[in-house]
Amino acid sequence: MTITDVRVKTIDDSAHYLYPNRTIEIKTSGRSILTPMRAATSYEYHEKAKVPTDIPINNPIVIDVEKLDSSRFEKLLTTNHYFGKLMRKLDLNNRLAQHADLRLTLLQPTVTPKKDVKTGAKLQDSPMNILKQDHALREKFIRFIIRLHQEAGLSPITIPFVELPFHTFQEVVRQINRSLERLNEQPVFFVDLNYTNFEQAIDFLANEIQSKMIGLIFRRFRQYPLSYDTLSKYVDKDIAFLAAQVYRYDPYYDDISAMHYLPFFGNDIYAVEIPTPFSSSAKGDHIRPPQDRLKYIRFYDEKSLQVSPLASRESVIDRLASEFRSDAIISSILQHYREARTDDSKYKVLNAFSKVNELNTSSLEFERLQNYIKQSSTKEYVEEKKVLQDTLNKVRQEAPNSLSSKQTRLA
Repeated sequence: MTITDVRVKTIDDSAHYLYPNRTIEIKTSGRSILTPMRAATSYEYHEKAKVPTDIPINNPIVIDVEKLDSSRFEKLLTTNHYFGKLMRKLDLNNRLAQHADLRLTLLQPTVTPKKDVKTGAKLQDSPMNILKQDHALREKFIRFIIRLHQEAGLSPITIPFVELPFHTFQEVVRQINRSLERLNEQPVFFVDLNYTNFEQAIDFLANEIQSKMIGLIFRRFRQYPLSYDTLSKYVDKDIAFLAAQVYRYDPYYDDISAMHYLPFFGNDIYAVEIPTPFSSSAKGDHIRPPQDRLKYIRFYDEKSLQVSPLASRESVIDRLASEFRSDAIISSILQHYREARTDDSKYKVLNAFSKVNELNTSSLEFERLQNYIKQSSTKEYVEEKKVLQDTLNKVRQEAPNSLSSKQTRLA
């Protein structure tokens, strides 16, 4: 389904933080979607399949993020079979989320070079650098991305971010936009918040390309405050910003759910980062789970907005057991949750349930925030959430002087 219109509905500055909060309405060929909101991911749909009971996922926006490391990137561009394999995966994810009104797939090349597992020696440049330097290969990559979307029946077509000199970035985006217009297809372009020319890129996409939605590769506010300041210029503009790969929680700010403080930084839609499996890492190292696996399982608490380890907040089990008492399977899993320490199958189910429950509970909490913004009472919402208020005060104190001059006290 395509995005037919985006309109700002409410702007609320009652919290008196760095930037105002807003709600926007995204109209698709299916229905209207109100923000701020949490998008589901294909990862969460796959986690749902591990829970032996029917827990619906009803998010209107779903995004599938596929990181193309050196191996996947090379196979996509040099072998016949991998294109078909990847297309089948996208098609499966598309069917899992068939009831969503907006389904996006981001095939993002990584910035990590290929290294020898034993010596750590660099064997090949990163996919990102290869695309930066090789014009012909970049064009081939974009063609394959578009074709994969078309074969999987995905629309809009999501265009990954490639870090190019700004002049080249403009030329590439213009060419892609013209090509997709001829095909009657709608693009959603992604930009990394760490891009040196981030402000110019957003301005270009908003004003010349007239994008209705712009994707963002998430970075922490405290590391890229000027990029977030750029987004604040569009608070009254009819453009939706979607942040992908958002940290599930931020340990620097008392394990608060990262996406629940992002509405105060000028974007609208948030999708959680897909975690790295225990068995591997970006460096090729073997990652072992903690000795007490209940320290790895985290549950989201909508009252505090924290995502805390189960081992340190076991009271959440009592609340969930009461909420799911009519579901015999979930009730049993929660009643015997300590067995997940040693039982692999129970661990996998409990961990998967924590992700699906978080998605649904967090989505409902965003609906509450929408109502506060619509009533111009975001300040009251912040005052309800002590961890959020402490986080916003802490972030404000860390902001550069150029941004701090915009601030007034929350309390």
